[in-house]
Amino acid sequence: MKTLLSCLLLLLSFASSAANKTTAHKELSDAPEITVKLPASYDVDKTKRYPVIYVLDGTLNVELVQSMMQRLAESNGGNEHIVVGVESKNRLDDFAPTVNLDPRGPVGAGGGADSLLNYFESELIPTINNTYRTNNDKVIAGHSVAGLFVIHSYHSRPNLFQAHLAFSPAVWWGARETAQSAKQYVTSEQQTANFLYLNIGSEGGEMREVYDDLANTIARNRSVDLVLLLDEFSTADHDFTMAAGLYNALTGLYKYQQKMDI
Repeated sequence: MKTLLSCLLLLLSFASSAANKTTAHKELSDAPEITVKLPASYDVDKTKRYPVIYVLDGTLNVELVQSMMQRLAESNGGNEHIVVGVESKNRLDDFAPTVNLDPRGPVGAGGGADSLLNYFESELIPTINNTYRTNNDKVIAGHSVAGLFVIHSYHSRPNLFQAHLAFSPAVWWGARETAQSAKQYVTSEQQTANFLYLNIGSEGGEMREVYDDLANTIARNRSVDLVLLLDEFSTADHDFTMAAGLYNALTGLYKYQQKMDI
């Protein structure tokens, strides 16, 4: 079942969060396109409230996540979720936390992740909560540079989402600032209860080195309040790691939610 948020939501002003932005971060030039998919039972049980999973690159991924969620729920292997697809108008700028200065990549791209997080926190999440029957459990999922955004959210605003799913996150981006900040977070005493899923495919070279370093640091230093699930798919190319890992990510999420009584 598909519901589109109104055009008004997509054109909401971001003036309320502008005071919190600095010149180091790019403004969000356009609000993302939002697609909402409701669980099969939503119109049956009018009293039930649902967790929400926010899926980045929604046009490509929202159907995949919604169908897997529903299949697991029908087999008592997962909770039904409201699935919110978030399709950015400029994914590199919106998802990458820092501006890339490495000449091997798109120089000048990135730097808007905090503006997108502001949008989630001040506009999108309140709108979803006010429009639909939600509970307090929120999940964020993304692949590649969208996975980098998930890692940034995990360490910079750990209470915004209660679970983070990052498929082949592009932690090699720029000068590896996000990977470094995430490592600093997990070695601090500031960690909060969370579920973190990370995976990697057949990628090699620098991408694999930076990912392995980050994953190993998190595994060695995670607090007892962090449930960490790591996956490796040696025969899956980068483009397929979200499809390859989604079952493990969602079943692991379900076990975590049961433990947390969600």
